[in-house]
Amino acid sequence: MDTYRTEEEQLEAIKRWWQENGKFTVIGVVLALAAVFGWRGWNAHQVERAGDASLIYDNLLQTDQLIERDPTKRATAEHLATTLKDGFSAHSYAHYAALILAKYAVKDGDYAAAETELQWVLDQQPEPAVKAQTQLRLARLEYAQQNYDAALTALQPLLDGAAAVQALELRGDVLQKQGDFPQALAAYQQAKAVNAQQQSPLNSPLLEMKINSLSAIHAAAEE
Repeated sequence: MDTYRTEEEQLEAIKRWWQENGKFTVIGVVLALAAVFGWRGWNAHQVERAGDASLIYDNLLQTDQLIERDPTKRATAEHLATTLKDGFSAHSYAHYAALILAKYAVKDGDYAAAETELQWVLDQQPEPAVKAQTQLRLARLEYAQQNYDAALTALQPLLDGAAAVQALELRGDVLQKQGDFPQALAAYQQAKAVNAQQQSPLNSPLLEMKINSLSAIHAAAEE
């Protein structure tokens, strides 16, 4: 405003500017405030929904633990799990709920239903750890159904990731069923080596037994 010579000229210039631009300034301020409060409201809504999902999932876990003693609790557990899937599909709690439903289906011998639940989890693009465990369970389903080639294919992406130890051991199981004892032994030994490099190695006496058994078979074959 220093370019104007008098206070009257400065005041008149401000009035003209406000008449020409004031409406747009007010609209801009209103939109900015709406965006800020809208974002805060959305965040608050998300926090509330996460809290609801957490509460339902806690109830699901408690109910799931009671099923062994009281099988009638399974209907309640299934209802809670379905509620999470239907209402909170973007949350990890819903993904864990689907894994529990898959577990029930496997117990029933309904592998098709179990596969449907596991595939649903993968379709939600879960976090990497959940994705790896879901893929591993899918591979176990293929193994249980004696779809050995399909199981090996499902395991392939897991052989150098966080689930590598479990994936390699399962790969050894599949190869052994296919009669490829040398490759099965190699998979078991690799699983043991990878496990030893972990910060918190898994305690797997069964893996050691598999290695010892196949090592004896391999030694006998060489003789």
